[in-house]
Amino acid sequence: MLDRRRFLKLVGAGAILAGLGYVALRIVSRPEYGEIEAEFELVDLATGLTIPWAVRIVGDGLLVTERPGRLVYIEDGASSVVYSFDVAAVGEAGLLGLEVDPDFEANRRIYLYMSVYRDGDIVNRVVRARLDPDYRGLSNIETILDGIPGANIHDGGRIRLGPDGYLYVTTGDANIPSLAQDPESLAGKILRIGLDGEPHPDNPFGNEVYSLGHRNPQGLDWHPVTGELYSSEHGPIGHDEINRIVPGGNYGWPIYAGYSRDERYISPVFETGDRTIAPSGASFIDGRILGLDDYVFAVACLRGSQVFIYSPNSGSTYSILSGTLGRLRELIPHYEGFIIATSNRDGRGAPRDGDDRIVLVKMG
Repeated sequence: MLDRRRFLKLVGAGAILAGLGYVALRIVSRPEYGEIEAEFELVDLATGLTIPWAVRIVGDGLLVTERPGRLVYIEDGASSVVYSFDVAAVGEAGLLGLEVDPDFEANRRIYLYMSVYRDGDIVNRVVRARLDPDYRGLSNIETILDGIPGANIHDGGRIRLGPDGYLYVTTGDANIPSLAQDPESLAGKILRIGLDGEPHPDNPFGNEVYSLGHRNPQGLDWHPVTGELYSSEHGPIGHDEINRIVPGGNYGWPIYAGYSRDERYISPVFETGDRTIAPSGASFIDGRILGLDDYVFAVACLRGSQVFIYSPNSGSTYSILSGTLGRLRELIPHYEGFIIATSNRDGRGAPRDGDDRIVLVKMG
């Protein structure tokens, strides 16, 4: 385990070298994303939602979180409210991440990430609950991880079940950048916890923290072949990142945004330079459905209004559905292609007829 005093000394030295704020290493030329010629069909699975944030395939339908606090179940195009949580639905906070227990068929457990008020402040927590057999209610609702710093912005919120059976949770810096460099704070991190909320025994700092130095990561998934963990992360002004995550890794925020000159901080495998795409939910998909020959990291983009594609094998980048559906929040695989959720009613978009919606992108 890294000695905390030595760690903070290193961080302090880096902060002095970087000066006030952060160092953004500019790319000489703006990255251009390749075009993919692929046939696809857009099929609405649900319309009229309000800021859907996370989507999971459950039973014969979809379980979806809506940021104002509703958990809904969608089947055959019809949505019904499973449960309404009293959340701090302000700015980027609210009911966010969702994951399903690996033994769901036996225990009906799900996991949720949400923002709540405590003594006038916003905090984030991870909650475990049991979904009723008819998908019409929740029971046994309990908090398994509490006290994650929150704010109107930079709340992270994604939950993914790892290949090791543990939950991985992204947290934002809660608009206090220095928290991202403090290994004892849960803000600006990727966390690894058990299904009961307890830290993995091999976590590098002896607590829930798996990696640090993050600004606002919102996408996570593992490469199906290599098993490597990748994340998507919002930069400050531009410098959105795709990172390959390693345990104990320090990804530089707020000392660096984007590429780092300092070996103590891990540079992203890709960053957008002065372009902003605002990457959110992400998953690996089989690139063959797009005419590519490897698994690719597909990222739903908010400000970029596109699905951004990164190939770990070649380092190539692509864009599809640019401007077609507006702001995109979530992306998960589907046997016919992939499922995306729009976020045009989040206060930063221009709602279209039927928004917000869950869409199946069927690849031809």
